[in-house]
Amino acid sequence: MRRYASLRRQGEFARLRQRGRRFSAGALTVYRAEALAGDRTSVVGITVAKPVGIAVVRNTVRRRVAAILQQALAGRRLRLLVVARPAAATAPFAQLRNELERALV
Repeated sequence: MRRYASLRRQGEFARLRQRGRRFSAGALTVYRAEALAGDRTSVVGITVAKPVGIAVVRNTVRRRVAAILQQALAGRRLRLLVVARPAAATAPFAQLRNELERALV
């Protein structure tokens, strides 16, 4: 079972982009904000645009980021938006994990 809920509405994505604290690294950009009063768990959005690669590559990147967040968000309540850059397609799993963990500190 996932340890986080998903961002669903465009307004939620936009609010995090505007008001969240941004962390940029080589392959990922992470927007982070504190959880709202009604959030029971972390709320996460993962965005992987077409410049990252074909559908298979984009889905692979999305699954890798989701797996890392599954472990990294244990016991935390945050609102996150993770935006994958084209470099994420060729980045090793360890690099993605390091970038996400630095963003969550």
